[in-house]
Amino acid sequence: MIILKDVRKQLGNKEVLNSISFHINPGESVGIIGLNGAGKTTLLNIISGILRPDRGFIRVNGTENILSEYKMLRNVAYVSGTKSQLWRDLTIKASLENCVQMYHVDKEKAEKRLEALNEVFSIQNLLLSKPENLSLGERIRCELVYALLAETQILMLDEAMIGLDVSIKHKIMEYFEAYKQEKKATIIFTSHNLLEMEKLCDRVILLHKGTIIFDGTIERLMNEFAPPYEMRVKIEGNLPDFEDLPLEKFSIKKDTLHIVFYRQKIETTYILKHILKKCRIKDVKLTEPDLEGTIRKIYKREG
Repeated sequence: MIILKDVRKQLGNKEVLNSISFHINPGESVGIIGLNGAGKTTLLNIISGILRPDRGFIRVNGTENILSEYKMLRNVAYVSGTKSQLWRDLTIKASLENCVQMYHVDKEKAEKRLEALNEVFSIQNLLLSKPENLSLGERIRCELVYALLAETQILMLDEAMIGLDVSIKHKIMEYFEAYKQEKKATIIFTSHNLLEMEKLCDRVILLHKGTIIFDGTIERLMNEFAPPYEMRVKIEGNLPDFEDLPLEKFSIKKDTLHIVFYRQKIETTYILKHILKKCRIKDVKLTEPDLEGTIRKIYKREG
């Protein structure tokens, strides 16, 4: 369980977090969304104990001062796409050996774990390299293995997919889904890629200028804030009467209907059945709102 109540943090003259409050339950996957400067990284740094809040209450798995509880720290892993946890002057292999010691992982178990992780992250040929000699994508893969080696119950991923090829990224996302289910792990995930967010997260918290403007499931976010659906229907026959349907707007150009509607008000199938009463449908093209468009709409509303 992660609990924050009225957490505030100021860096320099800027209030980065303003009255942040939420609960994250064990085994929950939560995405933190926000524009650059919204406070996402600062929030993760506070949860992990790297930063202390100026005001407010925070508790992680029953511990209010996470840095004073080494056993608690051994249950938290944090991967940042912009800040490395690998030892700069050591090989990747040496960094992983240090990780095993710090997290008190049995060596035999760690070796088996590394073999399994290598099948997903493909770092075997990188173990004798130093971080400075790796590409961004290679380093990120090693960072993720470092974080996953101890099989922690809390995993925080801050833009941890940058620099990865699409093929390996898809494989890693599938791994995280399996890890979440198998270990009942709590995952906190920040990313500018909302497709990743949709795939991995049960719930999203949307930050804007250091405050929470939405906290709930992606389904609820889409239902409450998504732009309307658009449907273009090519017809043959008489024009249907749409006056009694709760559509946002409709128009016809030649033989094609353009219909704009919200799924909360009317289902696609109901509209099509209504059209079929009067004419034959030759073609249908449906444009559904996506998470990215929904987020843009919310930010536009917030100014």
